[in-house]
Formats: sequence, C-alpha cells, structure tokens
Amino acid sequence: MPTVSTASAADSTRRLIAAVKKLEESLHTSGLPRWMSRLPVWWLSWHYCRMLDHKIARMRRIAHKFALWLPVIRAADQDPRARLEFIDCDHSMQDDIDATRHTMWELRAYCIDIATMFEQLGYRSARLQRRQQLFLSVIEQTCIQAATMQETLVAHDARVLASLQEREQQTGQQAMVPPPVVQGAVPAAQVG
Repeated sequence: MPTVSTASAADSTRRLIAAVKKLEESLHTSGLPRWMSRLPVWWLSWHYCRMLDHKIARMRRIAHKFALWLPVIRAADQDPRARLEFIDCDHSMQDDIDATRHTMWELRAYCIDIATMFEQLGYRSARLQRRQQLFLSVIEQTCIQAATMQETLVAHDARVLASLQEREQQTGQQAMVPPPVVQGAVPAAQVG
C-alpha cells in the first residue's frame, strides 16, 4: 500500500477545496439554483464514500491476516521444536508490520483532513460521517492487532534467543569436561 505524504495530501486537499468552491460559485453565477451548483460537492462526497468502502474492506482483510497469524505465532512459541524454526532474526516481519501501521496512521490523518475539507465546504452528510467513523475505527482496531503481533514477536524472539544461549552455555560446559577414562582403553593418539 503506497504511503501518502502528509504535506502533499494537505496541499492537494487545499487545491481541491479551492477548485470545488470555484466550480460551485461559477455554476451558481451562471444561473443554476444553489442546490444544483452543489452537485460537484455531492458527487465528491459520494466518490469519497466509495473510496472509503474499498479502504475499509482492505483494512479488514489486513486485520483478518493479523488475526490468523497471531495464534500461529503463539502456537509456535509453545512447541519446542517449532519455536526454534520460527525466529525473526532480521526483524523483517516486525518492520513489515511497522510499515503497515505507519501507512494506516497516514491514511487515518488523510481521512481526518478530508472530513475537515467537507466541513470547510459547508457540507454535512450522515453517510459520509458514518463511513469516516467506521474507517477510523477499523484502522484503530487493526493497529492494535498489529501492535499485539509485534509485541508477541519480540517476546517470542527473546525466549528463543535465551533458549539458544542456554543451550550454547550447556554445550560449552560439556566440552570443557574431559571424557571419562575407561580402564584398558588406549588413547587415540597412541593408536597407530
């Protein structure tokens, strides 16, 4: 999912507000009644609602993936054999989750900017407000799931690394203990 620069989104929003206000005013001065000159704002609201519907569906798919992955990580943490096979050594999984969270927070900020834009245009829509509230709620829930996944990964990796260090220490101590001498046995160096 591409990230949206907050500054460029704000600039784009300001330009859109100016363009819509100019269009509305030109339609009204050309003789259309005020309600007809508001059609571009209505269309923009409808289009934005459709866009939010698609984003909500996408966020729910991401949340569903997090919901599926979390029990898998927890189950792997309980199985001693699987625990060692699953470790995020390069933190790429954590980084991917963090990038996803960052993108979602940028989308959240953009959604709030768009709500402000419609307020500045003097446009109120119950449908639009419901969509925006649902979108913000889904983003918040998904970010909480992402944070839980990251915490679970960090805890899992810490336990695995501690277990590996413990094994290494035990192996090192066993190597320091000389093998028992068996009576009558000839050391390998003397055979020959």
